[in-house]
Amino acid sequence: MRLAFFSDVHANLEALKSVIRDFETEKIEKFFFLGDAVGYGPEPNECLSLIQKTAEARLMGNHDYASLGLLDISYFNPYAKEAIEWTRKKLTEKSIEIISGYKIDHRFDLFHLVHSTPKEPLNWDYIFYLEEAEENFSYFNNQICLIGHSHSPFIIKKYKDKRCFLHDEPETQIEEGYKYLINIGSVGQPRDGNNKSCYLIYDSNEKKAWLKRIPYDLKRTQQKMKKANLPSYLIERLALGK
Repeated sequence: MRLAFFSDVHANLEALKSVIRDFETEKIEKFFFLGDAVGYGPEPNECLSLIQKTAEARLMGNHDYASLGLLDISYFNPYAKEAIEWTRKKLTEKSIEIISGYKIDHRFDLFHLVHSTPKEPLNWDYIFYLEEAEENFSYFNNQICLIGHSHSPFIIKKYKDKRCFLHDEPETQIEEGYKYLINIGSVGQPRDGNNKSCYLIYDSNEKKAWLKRIPYDLKRTQQKMKKANLPSYLIERLALGK
């Protein structure tokens, strides 16, 4: 069976549709969403509806949480704050109902899914460094923990009680004795210098996981953002993948 995991759509419908088309190409059987359906982008309601129809499980991200008024946005940067305020005005009652049903985490089979960190998911902390990853390995019992949030994909492995290390390839075998912490990247706003959408595939027959990049109609998203009067900084950064 092939599973797909995707995150951080951020109301970018063009990117989301491209990734879902790729799910069909890859013959994915089940899909899991790791949070931040909204924020930054121009089509929050449309993305929420499509994710609802597609994903087996749907998790809460910090922008989703903020859109419900459950998170103080004063710590957001000015552009993110403006986008959330815009999003709150645009969300329909149906969309609010959908987001309100999102879970904080989800666990099944080999997987522990969470938007930010397994340690303190509602603190919305980031994992950027191996020291932070090492600490978080103690907070999940499943073999594989998948996260989003930073928009920068990575695969970190840990063998038994040894120190964790960065796996420098976009794919990995899932081996006995190892635990994995994998950031699955962002569909709607990548920030690793690559502006293509990113998501993760897991093949249970081959015991293999890999990150996949997908191009989308970026200019069309930018045009929609301009029409919505979203901050020019957010529009420009999409092309840079930052």
